Amino acid sequence: MKKLALLAIAAATAGITVAFAQLPVRPPGRGRHYGGYPGGAVGYRASTAAEGRLRGMADVVRSAGQANLDNSAAAINYSEARRNQIDNRRAWTETYFEMRRTNKAYRDAARTPRASMEDLVRYAQAGKPKQLSPGELDPVSGSINWPILLRTDGFADDRAKLEATFGRRASHSAIDPETYMTIKQTTEDMLADLKAQIRKVPADQYMVAKRFLESLAFEASQPAT
Repeated sequence: MKKLALLAIAAATAGITVAFAQLPVRPPGRGRHYGGYPGGAVGYRASTAAEGRLRGMADVVRSAGQANLDNSAAAINYSEARRNQIDNRRAWTETYFEMRRTNKAYRDAARTPRASMEDLVRYAQAGKPKQLSPGELDPVSGSINWPILLRTDGFADDRAKLEATFGRRASHSAIDPETYMTIKQTTEDMLADLKAQIRKVPADQYMVAKRFLESLAFEASQPAT
C-alpha cells in the first residue's frame, strides 16, 4: 500500500509539472493588473479551476516534502546535541575521578608515618627538662649550686626558700603537694625576674640560668635518689 501511495504521489507530481509547463505565461505589464496585483507586481491567480487544483496539489506535495526535510534536520540536530551531552558528561566524570586520584596521592605522600610507642616515648623525653647532676643538686643534702646569674641579691629570698624545700626533700625522699606547688610558683617567679633582665645579661648565661630553673622545677616532681 505504501508503495502504491508513493507511486501515486510521484505520478501526481509529474503530472503537475507537465501541466505547469503547458500553462501560458503572462508577462507582467507596466501599469496593468494581473491576478489582482496592480502595477504588474509579482503575483498570479489561476485562470481555470483545473490550474487551481494543480497548484493546490503542488503546494500540498511541496509542504509535505519540506516538513519531512525539517523533521530530518531536527532529528540530526537532536542526535548531535545528545552525543555532545554524553561526551561532556563522560569527560566531566573522568576529570572528577582523576582529580580524586591526584588528591589522594598528594595526601598519601604528605602524610607522615604514624609514630610508634618508642617514638612517643622519645618525643616525651625530648620535651622534658634536663635532669640536674649531683654537682648542681646534691641528692644527699639537697644543697643547690646556682648559676652565676641567679646568685645576685635580687634572687636571695627565692634561693633561700628553694634550698630549704629541697633540703627537706632530701631527708624525706619526697615532698607533699603543697610543697611541690610552692617550688613551682617560686621557680616561675624567678623565671619572670630573669626574663626582665634578658637585654642586660649575656645571652649564653641567660640560657644557662633559664634551663637550670626549668630543671629545678622538674626535679620537684621526681623522687630523691
